[in-house]
Amino acid sequence: MKNALYYSFKLLPLLLLCFLILTSCNDNPQSTTTNNKAYEDIDTMVASIKEDFEIVGLNYAILINGKLVHKNTMGIANIEQQVPMTIDKLFAVASISKLFSSTALHVLLKSKGRNVNETVGDFLPDQNLPESWKKLTLKQLLSHTSGIPDQIDYQIYLAPESDDFVIKQLYDKPFSSEPGEKNKYNATGFLLIRMIIEELSGQNFEVHMQEKYFNEFNLTKANYAGFKQIVSDRVTSYRKVEERFELFPLSYAPPMYAAAGLNIDIGELTVWFQEVLNESMLSQSELIDIWTPVKLNNGKNGAFGLGWDTYSLKKGWFATGHGGAGISSLRHYWNAKSSKTVTVILLTNGASNWIEMPDDINLKIAMRVLPEISE
Repeated sequence: MKNALYYSFKLLPLLLLCFLILTSCNDNPQSTTTNNKAYEDIDTMVASIKEDFEIVGLNYAILINGKLVHKNTMGIANIEQQVPMTIDKLFAVASISKLFSSTALHVLLKSKGRNVNETVGDFLPDQNLPESWKKLTLKQLLSHTSGIPDQIDYQIYLAPESDDFVIKQLYDKPFSSEPGEKNKYNATGFLLIRMIIEELSGQNFEVHMQEKYFNEFNLTKANYAGFKQIVSDRVTSYRKVEERFELFPLSYAPPMYAAAGLNIDIGELTVWFQEVLNESMLSQSELIDIWTPVKLNNGKNGAFGLGWDTYSLKKGWFATGHGGAGISSLRHYWNAKSSKTVTVILLTNGASNWIEMPDDINLKIAMRVLPEISE
């Protein structure tokens, strides 16, 4: 008995060492798809860009074939209080919100047996809308090819008091182009998208997103709110004006939450996108249809899919996703002929000098992971 106890104590350090090694391996979120040195090199590149551009703070994540392989945090979340940036901070992701709302719309259309070729009038027959608006298809709204008067052009911006206010102000305003003729980024179209989501779901937009997506995927911190609302753990966003930083007023109101207004941290944004890739909402073929650039009237590819910003790279590669207020970027790099994909999520709270835009930085990160994109 004494011998057994003696050898047990002698073996204890070895057993403890084995346990620590195994625990360390299990806690490491990085994949063996790319070695750690590659991630260290990417961190070095991003840190250099942060310094050169004077980015206030940032969080970024890399997914390979839908698996999170690396994430990092740099800088500060609030200049005034010198609050350090942490990986769990929420960001006002601005137009990245459109990925959530457009996906929700596609899910509703599928469940109701409807499609994007139907018109606004088909979905909102009782709304007091101009007849020219009612003739527009959902495809045209989602792909920013509708030509509908854009509220931004009339200084209404993204925090209007109501739907009726926007519609009344724009009721007799001319279209910027014939529907389908060209791309023009448009906020008014997503006001209508939000109204259609509410009509199809029978719910307020925020309630629908909370119940169907935030609760379903355990996104416990995600919420909709604008600049003036207090949001716990949200970073402060900045912009450079006349050589000085000032607050970036990302002001949004409920009528425009389908266009912008989502606050989310990079972890929950990653989880949501993984659910997209795992076909929890739509099938792979449906996603490809949504991501593929919508053709203009002249037969050429436009700059948008169905709610997703999409542009072509080399040899059949596409970059799909969306930017956010010119300070953040989510991009999924895919090729219909390849089994490999890379997703890069880059969230920042502003910079002094955007020498290159967040989408450009995003692509640089992706090319380090998947060189085929640039070959």
